[in-house]
Formats: sequence, C-alpha cells, structure tokens
Amino acid sequence: MNQVATNQERKDQQRRKILAAATKLFLRDGYKPTHVKGVADEANVSQVTLYKYFDSKYDLAHQVVLDLIVGGYAQYRTVVDDPKKSFREVVQFMMKTKVKVSAGMSQDFYNFTVADMQGKFGNGEAKATYDAGKQSFWDAVIQRGRDAGMINPDISNAALTMYLDMYVDYFSSPDHDIPEYRQLIDQLMHLFFYGFVGLAPDTVEGKTSKERKHDGK
Repeated sequence: MNQVATNQERKDQQRRKILAAATKLFLRDGYKPTHVKGVADEANVSQVTLYKYFDSKYDLAHQVVLDLIVGGYAQYRTVVDDPKKSFREVVQFMMKTKVKVSAGMSQDFYNFTVADMQGKFGNGEAKATYDAGKQSFWDAVIQRGRDAGMINPDISNAALTMYLDMYVDYFSSPDHDIPEYRQLIDQLMHLFFYGFVGLAPDTVEGKTSKERKHDGK
C-alpha cells in the first residue's frame, strides 16, 4: 500500500512539474508560439511522458486556465478572510493583483483564456469552474464591505452580483478590444471596485469608524 501511495505521489509530482512548465511558457510566450516539445524540455521530461498526463496542447493550456481560476480564488480568499486587513486593504490587494496578473500574461494567452472561458473550443469547464467559485467568493467580499459600513445596505447581494456579472461578461465578449482594456485596466479596476463599493462618509485614510474602533482595541 505504501508503494502504491508513493507511485501516485510521484505521478502527481510529475504532473505538477509539467503544468508548472506549461504555465511559465504559456504566460510568457503565448498559446500559439508555445509547443509541446518546449514544455517537455522545460519540465525536463520526454514528450511521451507529457502525453501520459495531457492529451494535447489544448488540454495542457486548458488545465493552466483552470489552475489560474482556482488558484486565483484561493489567493484572494485568503486575503478576504484575513481579519487583520481592512476592507480597503482587501480591495487594494485585489486591484493590484489583477493588474499584475494581466500585465504578466502574454496577449496571445490572454486571448486563449477568454476564448476558453467562452467555450469556443467546445469545452465549458473553464466557465463552469469560474461560476462554481464565484458566488461564495463575492458573497464573502460583499459581507466584508457590509461589515465595514462601506456598502449601502439598500443594495442587495443579488444586485451587486448582477453588476459583477455584467462586468465579466462585457470584457469576455469578442466584440470588445482586449488590448484597449489592458491599457485602461488601472482605471477600470478602480471604477470596478470603488464604483460599486464607494467610501463611507466618515472614512479617514480608507478606514470607517467601525474599523478604527476595531483597530483601537
């Protein structure tokens, strides 16, 4: 039994190594310029070994997209759930991280990611994965904002979530200019968060009176 477990661990480690190599090359060079041989070389494995874990170049890139979605939720959620951070700090982290991820991704792979999210390759898994984590994540963010007194209590979670969906859908549309979006991302992220969150009237340096009282304990 221990040997079986060890073999499975080795397989998992091998798969993670290949996926890490693929992530590096796809994000840096793009989907089209990256070849399976390049990923295999980067991971220091043969192409035969790579194909034992991933059926095709698309399958490999698709798994990278899924990892980015799942990993992104996990990274953000750690910050959202940190009681030591004010809501303003949570929002700032999300803004900066989103910009950093976008800036660090090649335009070609950004296009691939959007297309995969839209199901253009006949696979709806990426959108389903995004949707599966969306509601609980945004509910947690919204609750932090409510607890901080920075979201109008008359605005429902349903309305806020609908707003978020419209934002995502707009920039996932092939009718819109992705390069232009990336050029304006700092401004758009500011509007995206502060536009619906707003700032409490008694905010001082980004903290509400409730948060200041908490800090003073």
